[in-house]
Amino acid sequence: MVTPPSPRRSAAGAGAAAGAPRVLLALVVLYGFMSFLVYRVIHMRHVAPLDSDASPDEFSEGRVLQHLRRLVVDIPCRQEGRPGLETAAQYIKGQLEGLAAHAGPEYR
Repeated sequence: MVTPPSPRRSAAGAGAAAGAPRVLLALVVLYGFMSFLVYRVIHMRHVAPLDSDASPDEFSEGRVLQHLRRLVVDIPCRQEGRPGLETAAQYIKGQLEGLAAHAGPEYR
C-alpha cells in the first residue's frame, strides 16, 4: 500500500507565521505612540482669551462678543426689507472702515 506524501507547509505560510511577532510589535509601538499623542493633546495648555481692553493689534474675544451683542441684541429685526438690516449693514461698514483707517494705505 502506497502512502500519500505528507502535506508540506508552503514557504509563504512559514514566513507569515514568523513575521507575526514583528507585526504585533509594530502595532504595540503604533498604539503607544498614538496614546502619547492623544495624552499630549488632551493635556496641552490653551491660550487664554483676551478681554475687550486688549491691544487693537491683537485678536480679542471680548471685542468679538461686543460686536455680536451689538448685532444680535441691540439691532432687532434684521430680516430682508426691515430697517434693522440696514442698521446692521451700516454698523458693519463703519467697523470695516475703522479697520481700514487703522491699517493704513499699504493694506488696501
